[in-house]
Parts: sequence; C-alpha cells; structure tokens
Amino acid sequence: MTNQTATQTVLDVYDPAMCCSTGVCGPDVDDSLADFANDVKWMKGQGIEVNRFNLGQEPELFKSNPVVLSKLQKEGSDVLPIIMINGEIVSQGGYPDRRQLSDWLSLDKPDSTKANTVQNDEELLQNVELAITNGNEIELQIHFQKAEEAGISKQELVQSMQAGINNRQRDTQSILQVANSLLGVQSNCCAPDSGCC
Repeated sequence: MTNQTATQTVLDVYDPAMCCSTGVCGPDVDDSLADFANDVKWMKGQGIEVNRFNLGQEPELFKSNPVVLSKLQKEGSDVLPIIMINGEIVSQGGYPDRRQLSDWLSLDKPDSTKANTVQNDEELLQNVELAITNGNEIELQIHFQKAEEAGISKQELVQSMQAGINNRQRDTQSILQVANSLLGVQSNCCAPDSGCC
C-alpha cells in the first residue's frame, strides 16, 4: 500500500505473477491486459498515482499489505488482481474497464481522441517489441521510426525493445532446451562433437 497526500488519489494494483510489469509482452498478448495497460497510462494522464505490484517479482509487497495478504490466504491467487483506491479494495479477480475506473475515480469519461492516441502509441510500442522478438530488422526500423514520429519517449522505446530482447532470449533458450533434449544432452553441456568444449 502506498502513502498518499491528502489531495492525490492513489490506485494500487496487485497483479498475479506475470512475466513483466504489465503482462503485455510476447506474441500472444491478453487483450484485457493490453486494455488495462492503456487505462493505466490514461489514469496517470488524469493525475492519478498508479502503482502496480507483480506477485512473481515483488512478493514482499503482498506480504506487507495485511488486507491483500489476508485475501490471498483465504481465497488463493485467483483473487488477483486486487485493485485498491486509497487503500480500499474496489475490485478483485479481474481487470476493470475504463468506464468502471472513471466511475470509481470520479473522472470525466475519456476523450475518444486521447484514448485513440494512447492506444496507437501502445500499438506502436508492441510492434517494436514484436519486430525484435521475431528478429525482423526491417520491421523494427519502420516501427521505431513511426514511434519516434508519434513522439513516443526514448524511455518507452527502450523498455519495449528490452521486452523484445527478453522474449527472443526466452525463445532461443526454449529451442536450445528442446535441441539438447533431442540430443540427450544436459542443458548446461555442449552437444556431442559440437567442438565447443
């Protein structure tokens, strides 16, 4: 749980274990996670402080919040994600849509132009990530240039590119494990007659 000033609204999201901070990575992206990632950007643009905690990467933050810990102990990890506003649970077991978030946070309904801009930015970043994941240099150059032209920050591009690199490394490691398994070799050893040892 986060300390907040008297005037700032704070939304805390206790996510299930995911591969990255948003869960929006790899070629098979869950639509609800992608939508919620866009909604988080939109909320931050509305002046809401949004904090996301990943059970797989930050379990100590789940343990240090007695309300969240109690829910996990009683109901298991199916209760995640838990959404809290200013320390009070408003949702659990799924990601709310933007209309629900607007109602809870007493925000004006989203301007469709702004929403489309955020969605387009997210799509450009996903395309950059996917190009790296697939090892497609031409697509990477095209989508990187489009993202720069759209005014996407270098930091966001770096994060997207790193996610693509991580995906590619995971895919390579997975293929290597299958190859080693087929060859009957332990994954930390060289293949017979490969010349690497």
